Amino acid sequence: MRKPLIAGNWKLNNTIAEASQLAEDLKAELGKTTNVDIVIAPVFTALANVTQICASSSIQVAGQNCHCVDSGAFTGEVSAPLLVDAGCSYVILGHSERRQFFGETDNFVNAKTHAAINSGLTAIVCIGETLEQRESGEMFDVITNQLSLALNEITPAQAEKLVIAYEPIWAIGTGKTATSEEAAEVHA
Repeated sequence: MRKPLIAGNWKLNNTIAEASQLAEDLKAELGKTTNVDIVIAPVFTALANVTQICASSSIQVAGQNCHCVDSGAFTGEVSAPLLVDAGCSYVILGHSERRQFFGETDNFVNAKTHAAINSGLTAIVCIGETLEQRESGEMFDVITNQLSLALNEITPAQAEKLVIAYEPIWAIGTGKTATSEEAAEVHA
């Protein structure tokens, strides 16, 4: 059985100095934790500092995204091998904000997932439904579709480097919170 995982996505917040201080504070409080895996995902500009700070602790660092191609003319993108080179061991993929604001599809998430796993990263693949989808009874269809497309051709061996993160889109920034029963319903 896997160890529980707690991941914090810092999104587009914190300067390098702020992220470094936060990482130092977390390391002081949680840096020797062994009963859960702790992963933090700072902004890309702070990765070098944060990975260096966390290197001597049990806290692991994630990229907030990666591209599906290792290198090339993809301005503004970061590849999985570059995240590994920066000291990351995880990457967040398929986040609802990436899907909403950048039009990322389940097939694109699948390509990124393969790239991440093939580079040695553990992929945190995000899935979730909108309030409309939940209320209309489409929740299971939406989530099943997201999983089947995003995880297409992932082998059992590759699945060892995979985490599924359920994030109910209707609970993000709305003041609504998913109950443990609602989360368990999806995980059933």
